[in-house]
Amino acid sequence: MNIKQLLQAEADTKAAVRKLKKEGRDLAALPERTAEQTARYDAIFAELTTLEAKAEDLELSLVQARRLQDDERAAGTPPAAIELGENRAAAAPWGPPVDLHAPAFVQAEARHRMLGTFGAAVRMAAYGQVDPRLQAAATGMGTQVDSSGGFLVPQPIAPGIERDMYETGEILSRVDARTITEGNSIAYNVLDETSRADGSRGGGALGYWVDEGTAPTASNTKFARVELKLRKLGAFWVMTDELLADAVALGGELQSLFAEEMTFQVENRIIRGNGANAILGILNAPCLVSVAKETNQAAATINSTNLAKMYARVPSRSKRNVVWLINGEAGPAFWEMFTAVGAGGVNPRFINYSSDGTMTIFGRPVIEVEYAEALGTVGDVILADLSRYRLIRKGGVEQASSMHVYFSTGEQAFRAFYRVDGQPMPRAALTPFKGTATLSPFVVLATRA
Repeated sequence: MNIKQLLQAEADTKAAVRKLKKEGRDLAALPERTAEQTARYDAIFAELTTLEAKAEDLELSLVQARRLQDDERAAGTPPAAIELGENRAAAAPWGPPVDLHAPAFVQAEARHRMLGTFGAAVRMAAYGQVDPRLQAAATGMGTQVDSSGGFLVPQPIAPGIERDMYETGEILSRVDARTITEGNSIAYNVLDETSRADGSRGGGALGYWVDEGTAPTASNTKFARVELKLRKLGAFWVMTDELLADAVALGGELQSLFAEEMTFQVENRIIRGNGANAILGILNAPCLVSVAKETNQAAATINSTNLAKMYARVPSRSKRNVVWLINGEAGPAFWEMFTAVGAGGVNPRFINYSSDGTMTIFGRPVIEVEYAEALGTVGDVILADLSRYRLIRKGGVEQASSMHVYFSTGEQAFRAFYRVDGQPMPRAALTPFKGTATLSPFVVLATRA
């Protein structure tokens, strides 16, 4: 498939995506749907996932095809037609296919071995022994890139790093993560609801009790627009020849390093991102609710009343999803907590421990995270419904490797880029139908100094 054919295939695929999205919007707008329409509406999402993945693959193939064409023109040779899927690595892969039905540790070892074999091949290229798989075209199984001597990391391995991030991250595994395939931003229409009072629920919808033959008064629902724009997260590592000598160890080390650091950076920003040069974090969200300390409460302490008041500020719909995110320093404050009874005290009945020592408060898990603030500071205890945090990503983790810059010191450089953005979806704290204390899926405890 040449560049012209790739362009046409990409255009056709994107047109099919647009058509499906329009069909989905039309079905969603129906006041009532038949069983057949409902089944079609559900099936659209599966079709969209397949088509969007195909469009992303075609886009990558086009980039690589044009790069190869430019290289051939610069060398004075006529550009050759590039067949989609035809590459040297296809005939001799970096390793056996990963069995997705195998246990997780078996899959991880297979990916580590493939990545390690690739890294060893890049190392040998520095000595003039260029593995032909490093020059594969079209599908991205290891395309040679610019004159700096870099090589793309094999595509079947790179997505594994993102998968590790979302499987092991205590925060990333709980957020509402969406993948986008077109453009660098996406906008969501959300109900402009900041109060549950009559005339404000659902952004302005209001029902009436009416007599027979009497029409209810019309009401309007208001929507707000929330836009997320992809931001770029980068990481860079240098590996020594000693580690490169062991292909399996190299793959495992790289997988862990990239996944752990990418996870740290994204989760840290989900907590405290300022929204200017990074994603918008919970502590800077306009919907955040802060619970005041108790009268005469000592500095750097947490008591049972603090926790009860925090839990009371969470909307009922979020209580089934919330988790307590705490700084490790706060642990002893929970273990030693008691409720005063006469001259003595008892352990708060809403704090419990499972057989493995896992603590729950009001039945919701307590998770220690290093991103929480120091004890006594806003953010040392966060009660969060992370399903109300929207995160978008595109294209997985993009990686590349180069050995030329560090050739003299026997080292090899690896880099990774990840495009992501996110923010809490509620635009403001919610005023309840009865009462004045605002509610939010994100609640913190005010400073105790």
